[in-house]
This record gives sequence, structure tokens and C-alpha cells, in this order.
Amino acid sequence: MRRHQTIRSAHQRRGVITPLAAGVLLVVLAGIALIINRLWLDAASLEVTTCIETAVLAAGHEMVSDELIKDQPDYETLMQRAEHSANEALKLNSVAGQQVGIKLTKGENLLFGKSVPVVETGSRRFLQTEYEPRSIQIQTQSPGRIANPVAEFLSDLTRSHPGAAGAQIQATLDNHVRGVRPFENVAVPAYPLAILKTDPSGKHTQTWELQIDQKQGKDEYRYDLETKTVSKGSDGIPEIILTGKPRRGEISDANMQILDFGSHFNTDTVMQQILSGLTRKNLKQFQGELHFDAGPLPVKCSPNIENGEQDAFQEMIGQCRICFLYDQLEQQSGSFEGTAFCTNLVGGRIMAVQRLDNQACEIILQPGVLSSRSVVLAAPEDEASLNQPVQKIEQTVNKVGQTTGLKESNQNKYIYKLYLTQ
Repeated sequence: MRRHQTIRSAHQRRGVITPLAAGVLLVVLAGIALIINRLWLDAASLEVTTCIETAVLAAGHEMVSDELIKDQPDYETLMQRAEHSANEALKLNSVAGQQVGIKLTKGENLLFGKSVPVVETGSRRFLQTEYEPRSIQIQTQSPGRIANPVAEFLSDLTRSHPGAAGAQIQATLDNHVRGVRPFENVAVPAYPLAILKTDPSGKHTQTWELQIDQKQGKDEYRYDLETKTVSKGSDGIPEIILTGKPRRGEISDANMQILDFGSHFNTDTVMQQILSGLTRKNLKQFQGELHFDAGPLPVKCSPNIENGEQDAFQEMIGQCRICFLYDQLEQQSGSFEGTAFCTNLVGGRIMAVQRLDNQACEIILQPGVLSSRSVVLAAPEDEASLNQPVQKIEQTVNKVGQTTGLKESNQNKYIYKLYLTQ
């Protein structure tokens, strides 16, 4: 009798413990599933954010174009290029090992506009407009759950989408340029080249103000964005002819100067700067950066363009780089070297290099537009004028041709900095 009772009691305990153990196991598995889902979401969200950041920056780079310095920029074409470039960037990236199946479309999840300060919040706000857009915003959520089985199960259970990952990213182009500053491994994309801005004496007509600003220069060259090549032909952007000093001439005969950024006019060093830009080591004597908001910057200069330097400029045909403008020149006594007082930065694209019979060098340069991380930005002077109620800003931004309340002062039309703002 005792033996039968013991067996019956054991069976009863197993009948109670088994469902209890199954319930505990289910709770543990559900907890593990939630943890895995959370980890997956964190990883997927990071990958989605990276993909969208890449796409919005690719779109921003397309907006930095020589088109911006034409009399009537074709913003519609720029936005179409930006849309194409953003979608191509998405195809090159993946989330959880799969491509992001998102189609970016202008006006839907790819928006163009301006980033403006708002008095009510004390922060900046994105306002959508296709009138001279300077900001790009992508608003998107990845379709489906991208190979997340836990999310599939929870979605069926709760009729929700807990495994979906999305992002809203914004990038802005800012051209309130104060100066340039190279990073440890990032050089300033600049030539050690200064161009004569103005000549009150009237000796030179090939000055930046006359040939470029007043558009008196010839328009004989064009740059093909698709093939990255220079060819003969008109593109609506004038050129300036830069000439170095002939062997028996004076320093003032030239309208361009090689600047001494730690090179001491050593040809090999100058060639390296032409080809690779200006590094922190090159700007050591300037405390590692160049600023133009405190008046002209004096830099030692020479109008001699050696053969090796001409060859380096020849290699850079078609490449847009930062150049310097000077409007005053002091010659050293008994020397062809001097000091150029640089006042500003511009963007320039070399279209042709020629050696003249008098052993001088002639460079045909066309202004261009570029962006760089090495740009140092100043606080825009239009902050106060834009610090208005949202409704007034929206009315101003969306009126084509409206400039009241949106001042354009202190801006460099050739150089931008592209960065993420949201």
C-alpha cells in the first residue's frame, strides 16, 4: 500500500511541476527574445542611421556645384542630381546584411529647404522650400523588419511593427566662411596660389574683380561633370588669365603669386602642396589655421613659377581648389620676393597651363564651387534677422526672390562646409 501511494504522489508532483517548468521556460525564452530584439533594433537602427547619413551627405555634395555661381542657377537640375546620388548611396550600404529597400523621392521623404533659427524655441528649424535650398532632410522608416525573426513573431502577436528601424537625418550647406584649418590627417584642399583681386593703378586688367566679379573675362572653357574633363566651349562662367613674372621682369608684372606656407619656395615642397593641399605642418607659422576676419593676412610670396610647379598645376587641371586673393603687394629690397596681403578665399579650377616665350607661366583659371571639412565657419550675421516667429519665417523663405529678413552678407559664394545638423 505504501509503495502504491508513493508512486501516485510522484505522478501528481510531475503533473504540477511540468506545466510550471514549461511556463517558467516560456517566460525565460520570451525575455531572451525581447533582449535579442532590443539588441537587434539597436544594431539595425545604427546601421540605418549610417546609411541615411551617407545618403543625405551624398545629396548635399551634389548641391555644391559650379551651377551656384551662374547668373541663374538651375536648382531643379541640382535637386534631381541630389536625389539620384542619394539613392545610389543607399544601394552601396546595407542593414543586417541586406540592402535598404527604400526609394528616396524629392518632396516625399527627400526634402529640400533651409535651416533657420526660431525665437519660440531658441533652436533651428527645417523649413521646406525649393527656392535656393541650403539644407537636405531625409525622413524615412525601413520597410519590413529586415531578417528579424523575433520582430516577425512579436508583430504577429501584437499586430504592431516593433522591429522596424528608421531615421530622420538632415545636412546643411553653410558658406559663412571665416577661414580654414587642416586636421591631423586632413589637408586643406588649397593651392599655395594668390590671385590679384584689384589694381587701383590700372596696370592690370586681369584682376579677379574685373574678370570674374564684373564678368569681363572670356568664357572659352567648360568642365564636364560626368567625365571630369576640361574642354573648349562656353559654360556661362568667365575665366581669368594668371601670369607669373617673366625672368627679367618685376614682381608687380605678375597677377599671381606662389605663397610661402612653410615651403621657403622649395620646388618639391610647393609641388606637394599643389598636389595634396596644405597640412598642419605647412601652417605651423600661422598657428595651424588661416583666418580672414581680422583684416588682411600677410604671407611671403614669389611670382616665380618653376617648371616643376607648372607641371604640378598641369596635373591638377579640372580640380577645384581653394585659392587666395590679394590686393596689396610689398616687394623686398634687392629681391624678387615680397609679401602679399591676402584678404579672402575663393574657389578656382585650372583649365589650362601654358609656358610663354619669355619663360613666364600662364594659367587659365575658372572660378568653381567646393565644400571642405577644413572650413572654419563664422556666426552668420543674419541670425538676428531670422530670429522671428515661425509664421513670418515661413512666409519669407517660400517667397521666390524675397530677401527681406534673409540677409546674404558675410557669405562666400565659392566655398561651403557640408555637415550634419540633425
